[in-house]
Amino acid sequence: MKKFLLTITMMMVWGLTFTMFSSCSDKEDSPSEETQEETDYTIIVYGNAGGMMDFVIEDIWKETQAQLPDKKIRVVVEYKYGEDSEDFSGKYGNPGELITFELDKDTKFEDIRSQGIVLEEFPLYEPECLKSLLNYAKKYAPAKNYVLALYGHGGGFEAFIDYPKALQGKTRGILYDELLDGEGMDMYELTEAISTSDIPHLKGIMFHNCHMGAIEIITEVAPFADYIITTPFALTADDCPMIPYLVKQLREKGDFEAAARQMLIDSKDRITKGLYGEDTPMNGNVELLKSSEMAAVCAATKKLAKRLCELYPTHKESIDKATCQAYEFYKGDPYHDLLDYATKLAKETGDEQLASIQVQLDDAFKKLIIYQITCDNGALAALPFYSLSVILIDHDSYHETSDKGTFTYFDSYSLSDFHLITGWGDWLDTNLCSPTGNPYGQSE
Repeated sequence: MKKFLLTITMMMVWGLTFTMFSSCSDKEDSPSEETQEETDYTIIVYGNAGGMMDFVIEDIWKETQAQLPDKKIRVVVEYKYGEDSEDFSGKYGNPGELITFELDKDTKFEDIRSQGIVLEEFPLYEPECLKSLLNYAKKYAPAKNYVLALYGHGGGFEAFIDYPKALQGKTRGILYDELLDGEGMDMYELTEAISTSDIPHLKGIMFHNCHMGAIEIITEVAPFADYIITTPFALTADDCPMIPYLVKQLREKGDFEAAARQMLIDSKDRITKGLYGEDTPMNGNVELLKSSEMAAVCAATKKLAKRLCELYPTHKESIDKATCQAYEFYKGDPYHDLLDYATKLAKETGDEQLASIQVQLDDAFKKLIIYQITCDNGALAALPFYSLSVILIDHDSYHETSDKGTFTYFDSYSLSDFHLITGWGDWLDTNLCSPTGNPYGQSE
C-alpha cells in the first residue's frame, strides 16, 4: 500500500494539518490561550515506527502516563500508525491513522482511535508538518523548555536515498515512513522545521532511531538544541522506552543535563536489549551531547582532513592500513568511529602532527559527549570510548553514480555543513583505499 503526494499542494497540506489539529483536540476541554500556564518542560514526540511495531509506542505512552501526575511536565504526541499487515497490533489507532494529543494522567487511550483521522499520505518529512506540531505545542502546552523526541526509523547519512530530494541536496534519512514508500525526513527538513517554528531553539533533541550519531547530521542539527541524545548504532524499538525515563527524571531533577544523565543510567539494561536484542551479543552506546562543543570537534576534524590530504602521497601504505582498521558501527554501511580512526592514523603513520590532532580531537569529543552508556557484551571487540560516526569511503565510491544515474556521493556530501566546515569530503576524494576488513560493532 503506497500513497504518494503527487497532487496535493502545500495549501492542501496546510488544510490537512489544520483538520488534524481540530480533529485530534477536544476544543471544549482544551484550556483557552489566556488560561495556559507555562510549565517547566514540554516534550514533543513525533514519529512513525510501522505497523509491526506500533504496539511499542503504545506501551511507551502507558509508561509515560505513569510519570505525569500533574502538569509539571507536559507531553504532546503526534504519531502516524503504520500500514496494515498480518502483524499489525495497534490497539489505539488504525493503519495509516494520524493522531495528535496531549498525553497526561487523564488520557483515555481508547478514545484516541475516535479522534484520529486517516491520513496515510500525510508527509511526516515535510518541514511544514513538523513546524505545525511545534507551533501547536507552543500554543497549547507552553513551557520554559522544549524537548523534541523523534521516534522511528533512521538511516544516518545515506547519499543515495530519496532521489527526488537528492536533486535539491536533501538526502539524509532521519525518520522513514513506510506509508510513503519509505521516504524519510532529511536533516535539512528537520532544521528548517525547527528554525521557522515558534520554538526555533530547543533544550534538547532525543533521536530514538538508528544511526543518528552521525557527525554529518549532528553538525547540521547542533545549532538548534542545547543537548542531543543519540546513538551511531542501530537501535531497535523493543524494550527501549527512553521517553518515560526522561519524563521521570525531568520531574525529579528539573535540569535537563542531570535528568538525561540519570535517564541513561536508569535505562541502561533496557537500552542494551534495545540496541541488540536479548539473543544478539553486540557492543554499542547511547550518548548525551552538549551541542556548543561541536565547533571544537569540527575544528580538529578540519585539521585532520587537511593533514591526511597532505600526507597521503608519502604515507599511503600506513594510512591505508589505518583506514582498514577503523571501527565500523554497522557492517555494510560506511559509518566509522571518527576518534578511533584518528587514533589509528596517528599510531600507524607515526606522524607528529596527526598525533597532536588526535589529542585535540580526543579532548574535543570528551567535552562534546558529556555522558554515555556503553554496552559490552563480549562477543566483539569494544571501543573504550565511542565518538560519532563519520563517512569513510574511497575516491571511486565518492564519485560513483547513484542507481538513478544522475548524481554522485560527491554531489550530495559536498552540500553538508560538515564538509563545508571541515573539508572532510576532500579527504574522501583523495583516499584510494576501500575500508574493508574493519572491526565492527553490529552485524547486518
